[in-house]
Amino acid sequence: MMDVSCKELRKRAWNRLAQGGYGSSLGVSFLGNMIDSAAGVFTSGSIQYGTCKFYMEQQRGKRADFETMFSGFNRYGRTLVTGLLQMIFIFLWSLLFVIPGIIKSYSYALTGYVMVDFDLSGEEAITKSRELMKGYKWKLFCLRFSFIGWILLAAFFTFGLGAIFLAPYGKAAEAEFYAEVLRCHDIVIGDDKAQDADAITATDADTF
Repeated sequence: MMDVSCKELRKRAWNRLAQGGYGSSLGVSFLGNMIDSAAGVFTSGSIQYGTCKFYMEQQRGKRADFETMFSGFNRYGRTLVTGLLQMIFIFLWSLLFVIPGIIKSYSYALTGYVMVDFDLSGEEAITKSRELMKGYKWKLFCLRFSFIGWILLAAFFTFGLGAIFLAPYGKAAEAEFYAEVLRCHDIVIGDDKAQDADAITATDADTF
């Protein structure tokens, strides 16, 4: 069970950014959104991988270079398939109604981080994310919702431009959330490889 508050996760994220990583984080978030807007499905998985890796390295006290955001293109085939599968699964669940699609989007929220830490195929990474997120979807929803004040300020007082500067804060907070989820599952990250004490595997019969 995660006993860390959303406030604490945001505080940790802010401290990480305040230590000198905000400029590069802003560039990663802005450029990543621009590339996704231009190329869509062809880059979403790769940008997701690179962005997650950037914020994970930052969260773990490593040097997070701007070039890290392009690391997903080094394994383009796998990241492309992962991004496509996420879109397809969420779309299919949304056909049942909007809410199931939203719930599944939270189940798959850690897929990019999982792709970095575990050597899994696209479908396995999605399944792994779903396994890790069991019992934590509401927590992630609350974390994202806790930014509502900043989002409203950005929308009404900066005509949406403030959202550009807010994005790194949100992504850094999600990286902190991912670190806590790993801790709750007794998963230790060492030598850039995940060691799972509970041996969570991607063998769930429920593909979606």
